[in-house]
Amino acid sequence: MSDGSRWIGNATAAARLAGDRSDLWIAGALGALGYVAWLPLVLAVGSVPRASDLAFTGAGLFSSELFPLNLLLLATLAALGILVGCLLAALAEATLLRGLGLGTQGPLTREVEVVFSLILVAVLPAVAVAAALLSGVAAVAPGEFGAPDAGVPLALRIALRLLPLLGGLAILALLGQAFGGVAIRKGTGPGALPVGAALKAAARDLVAHPARRMGLALVSLLTDLLAVVLAVALLRVLWAPIGADLADGQLISPQALLLLVGFVAVWFAVILAFGALHVWISAWWSLELGAWGEQAPMGSQQAHS
Repeated sequence: MSDGSRWIGNATAAARLAGDRSDLWIAGALGALGYVAWLPLVLAVGSVPRASDLAFTGAGLFSSELFPLNLLLLATLAALGILVGCLLAALAEATLLRGLGLGTQGPLTREVEVVFSLILVAVLPAVAVAAALLSGVAAVAPGEFGAPDAGVPLALRIALRLLPLLGGLAILALLGQAFGGVAIRKGTGPGALPVGAALKAAARDLVAHPARRMGLALVSLLTDLLAVVLAVALLRVLWAPIGADLADGQLISPQALLLLVGFVAVWFAVILAFGALHVWISAWWSLELGAWGEQAPMGSQQAHS
């Protein structure tokens, strides 16, 4: 069987496995909440900031009397948010691997610690470039406000000025997903390697199989983005009448209260859907790396036959 057919076969087998193992969706949802599953609720309920709003905020930070203390405070809060997200992802991934029969026999806390360390190493380059990108937006935005637009939107003009950073962020985000997906499975399971050795093994694996690993990372990223877009569209439709009642400054009507209950129920369903997607991607990574060895889970044997 060719590499392409095996890659698609692993995707199909992982999808069947994710559909059969609904007991893992909650763990998957926990991992998704540490990544992008929180975003649809924020974008549906809150207003999306415009590029001009973000630029004005950034320029205000640099011109504030509290500079640079204000930036240090924001950086500290952002770092704490990233650490919490990585911890949730590590707990979810360790739980998923154990649920799939791929965890170690030791305590769960030890496995979470290992996965957390590997995830941090994988995301740090992209986080550093993202921080540089935000600083770049604050630096170039004031000049773009006063420049003639020539029909070009402000956000596009700022993006063109920062194109190298945007490209670097996209590449590092994909590399981080691919590197982390491999490293986690090298550092966990019955044949787990130490953290340092797992990182080296992941780097060698990416060099040996760049197309398949980066392709899986790209599919994962595009799937998450599509899920976010669809979830935002659905939640916005459901939130519109509720938000209209709240905007009037009056007590919420009984009809809107029922809609709010339905909105919360749909949001929980959306979170579970993200969890199922997370289980699919996690199982796909494990199948790609042969983590089950000869004991392939039901549904994946046909993919390798």
